[in-house]
Amino acid sequence: MLDRRPAAAPPTPDHGDAPPAPAVPDEAAAVADWLRERGEALRAAGPPPGRAWCEAWSGAVDQALCRLAARVVDGHRLSVVAVGGYGRRELCPTSDVDLLLLHDRLEQPALEFAVREIVYPLWDAGLRVGYAVRNRREAIGAVDDVDTATSMLDLRTVAGDRHFTHLVQVEVLRRLRQRPHRFLEALRRADVARRRKAGDAAEALEPDLKNGAGGLRDVQSLAWAAAALVGVAGLDPLVPAGYLGAADRPRLVRARDRLLAARVALHLVTAELQGTVGNGTRNEVLRLELQDAVAARLGYEDRGANDLAAHDLLRELFLAARTVDHVHRRAWSLIDADRARGARRRRRPTQREHDGFELVDGVLRLPEGQDLAESQLPSRLFTALADTGAVLDRASAARLRRRAEEVTVPWPWSDQQRERFVRVLWRGQIMLPALAELDDVGVLGALLPEWEALRGRPQRNPYHRYSLDRHAWHAAAHLGDLVRREPWAAEARRLVGDREGLLLGVLLHDVGKAVGEPHSETGIPLATAIAARMGASAGTIGLVGRLVRLHLLLPDAARKRDVTDPELVRRLASEVGDRSTLACLHLLSAADGLATGPTAWTTWTASLVHTLITKVSAVLEEQDGRAVSVQDREREAAVATVREAQRLAPELGADAGAVREHLALLPTRYARSVSPRAVVRHTLMTAVPPGPTEVRTRVTPGEDVPEDEGRVDELDVVALDHPGWFAKVAGVVALHAGSILAADAFSREDGLAVDTFKVRPPEGAAGAWWAAVEGDLAEAAAGKLAIRARVLRQARAASARLRGVRVPTTITSEPDPAGRATLVEVHTLDRVGVLYSIATALAELELDIVVARIQTLGREAVDVFAVRDGDGRPLDEHHLAELRLAVDAAIEELGPVGAI
Repeated sequence: MLDRRPAAAPPTPDHGDAPPAPAVPDEAAAVADWLRERGEALRAAGPPPGRAWCEAWSGAVDQALCRLAARVVDGHRLSVVAVGGYGRRELCPTSDVDLLLLHDRLEQPALEFAVREIVYPLWDAGLRVGYAVRNRREAIGAVDDVDTATSMLDLRTVAGDRHFTHLVQVEVLRRLRQRPHRFLEALRRADVARRRKAGDAAEALEPDLKNGAGGLRDVQSLAWAAAALVGVAGLDPLVPAGYLGAADRPRLVRARDRLLAARVALHLVTAELQGTVGNGTRNEVLRLELQDAVAARLGYEDRGANDLAAHDLLRELFLAARTVDHVHRRAWSLIDADRARGARRRRRPTQREHDGFELVDGVLRLPEGQDLAESQLPSRLFTALADTGAVLDRASAARLRRRAEEVTVPWPWSDQQRERFVRVLWRGQIMLPALAELDDVGVLGALLPEWEALRGRPQRNPYHRYSLDRHAWHAAAHLGDLVRREPWAAEARRLVGDREGLLLGVLLHDVGKAVGEPHSETGIPLATAIAARMGASAGTIGLVGRLVRLHLLLPDAARKRDVTDPELVRRLASEVGDRSTLACLHLLSAADGLATGPTAWTTWTASLVHTLITKVSAVLEEQDGRAVSVQDREREAAVATVREAQRLAPELGADAGAVREHLALLPTRYARSVSPRAVVRHTLMTAVPPGPTEVRTRVTPGEDVPEDEGRVDELDVVALDHPGWFAKVAGVVALHAGSILAADAFSREDGLAVDTFKVRPPEGAAGAWWAAVEGDLAEAAAGKLAIRARVLRQARAASARLRGVRVPTTITSEPDPAGRATLVEVHTLDRVGVLYSIATALAELELDIVVARIQTLGREAVDVFAVRDGDGRPLDEHHLAELRLAVDAAIEELGPVGAI
């Protein structure tokens, strides 16, 4: 018996022109050609994306299968059965066609003939086909596997004996009803694993429309659960059984249809890129570069710079996925409770009360006599949901939703309600499900009508992982968790004078994105209006406004500037104003970064911000008369470095006198910027001057960091000083798939360049990787490595993988705070060779790179360089114009990025 994998099938509809019916041996080829043409026709001019499109494509496959199966099923106990999505008539453009060839004890040669006649032509037509060949007993026995069982619940006969198929389906349902707990437990485990792997479709920038939490598979999971619970698969049986409310079912269906339409459009766009329908790579994730095309396919249009078509699409999908997620979570809480006690759902008596709410089976109910106009109800409910971890029962949710929809005047706030609300927000991650419950039933919007502009709003930047409102929730949650788990955060909170203002500032820091950029300015009136509506004091409202305005100040400075520059530190201290606000901004920076995405708050970023905070705090202490001057502090730090380097010298194999001579040849910034051990390393590396084409390198492994961040090593490079070393190092590291994060360049008075690079090796790199890098650096220094040609070749080969990704190149400049250099900031698409190209352009203009800060924000490279001309001065306007021309041209040389 052949046995590949299960699949599903629908009854034969009458969609489109019927396939040809030749009576010649080329029949299979003719049907395959017709099916291929029918797919192309549907792609070009079929129904709108959604259920109608799926039914048309399912119907076309049905008709082709009927022709192919005509000779095979005639006179035999054999049925061609659609299963899974095909069985539900939800066949999307690049979905698998899943089939079950169900037979009554046919011999092996007949089965092999059936597969050749039925399945092979579908492959010839370019379709992906999954199939299983089973007799009646085998088909029924296969339901012990959850994946097979769920596919068998969507059986639909395409050709052959329908009664035969019906008998199997009845027996499958009977078996599931006999052992419902086993099936439900397996289905629940599969749900949890799938959702954990695929992420949350309700808030992710690139949602998985099928498998994510709130995706289409969650709807199907409920329909499959009904088979074990009541003996009939589908959503409708769950309503009288008490697992879905009457109002839940239409909400769920509307959300499902919206997700299905987006999935069809996504498949169509993918098929257009790959040139075929029914084949190619399956794509269930709505990737950033495809969103504009998918939105256009669904008929969305741009309504302004801040209301793009893709924004509207994503917002509708987020809100649809939230509906699915909440209904799925509420239904499964009831299913789990019934499964635990082995009884059908009935209205159970209250097990206990929590602040007047009834709690039963992990579900919170409003008492029948609860006054929905009670002013304290939202905060009481928020607290109870967070305390118990419960979900609202369906009747209570429906009551609250109706009440929220009827509200014409926002729900009133009182000091008690605000304090209770803020107290729950401080609890961290455990409050997120409770906040989602309030949002789902509309209570949050009734409390804060201004919040509606944020709700479900996408942040279409790979730097961000969440929609705008969910980002705010997660930032508040991270704040609460930080102050409980991190000693530095607990200490920072002790310095905060207004903790309520801090939390509201974290919650509201990005609200300006709903209005327009720069959001740190546009967000001030909206954030202060929300704080005022909540009844906050004038001081708290003022702090919220300051935090919104300054929330990017510290992380931007840490990632883009020289954190050891005293002028920068003094300027930041002036903008911050006091130590309490500084502590607020430190906590806000960390919470915002953690809620943004994996590249926003790394160990490296945290260390830079901490260094900056320490220095700004010292300036503020000086202003308060509690410390020595910042100049004295910087001088003392430099002196301490010099003393420690001389102490370490004998231990590390150097002479203390040589250390002093090395330091005397370098600017004062050097002692402020490097560690004592680095001073000794550089002393040893420069003891004998290198030759004209010689480069000396040394690698210092970085400290252990979380696995998902990758370690950061330090590469010291010593050579005769001339423009171009930075570019060569950047090129070699790029050729080996590493990433430079920062660089500090120092020139000695004797003409030696001492440069230090912070480098992140590729994942899994070991000592051999650095040996290869250092070997190529030596080759490059000797003029024996064609860096430019190699980088361009790699860049152009990689450009094809960036189809549809658009990041415009922008170049801005400003004087550094001390006025000794020019800060040049380049934003462009991150790809192989970008840093090398920029550095090469700077070298061509014979510019001296003093400091470099390199970061990748999603798919955008943001590189900042402090540069001086050949005479050691900042750049004039003419020089800057040439720099922009050179950098633009160098980036263009990397090759065009493919467009959709």
